[in-house]
Amino acid sequence: MSIEANLAITLQNRKACKKILDSLSIDQINQIPSGFNNNILWNCAHIIAVQQMLTYGLINQAFTVDKTFVFRFSPGTKPDGWYDEPFVNEVKALLFSTFEQLREDINTDIFQEFNPFLTALKFEINDREKAVAFNQYHEALHMGHILNIRKFL
Repeated sequence: MSIEANLAITLQNRKACKKILDSLSIDQINQIPSGFNNNILWNCAHIIAVQQMLTYGLINQAFTVDKTFVFRFSPGTKPDGWYDEPFVNEVKALLFSTFEQLREDINTDIFQEFNPFLTALKFEINDREKAVAFNQYHEALHMGHILNIRKFL
């Protein structure tokens, strides 16, 4: 699958995330149902953080979002409090601004030299095509989590 096809899927996933965020109350977005470790907003913020890590982080470039955001929602974290409406709006905006910046940076070809990274699933990321493909897979997994959480609200 081409990098453009993976980016198109990623964009659709992010549109779906925003639609879900728009359709739920602040209480629902923050709720962690019994048996879950996180909530819908954490999953949306997490996909932004991981995209930053899989792309900019693996080429030693500065993240396009504040690094504290990336670390706050990186793998192994969980919700650290109640997310208010301004923060929800920030995440909604970042879903698209980070995507657009990534697409622009791919088109300007800054992704030349990757630091090889082996995922927990033993998939090696060593170029931009694999980074975008794995990111798309990761975002789809979290969409599954989001849809599952929504069923229990």
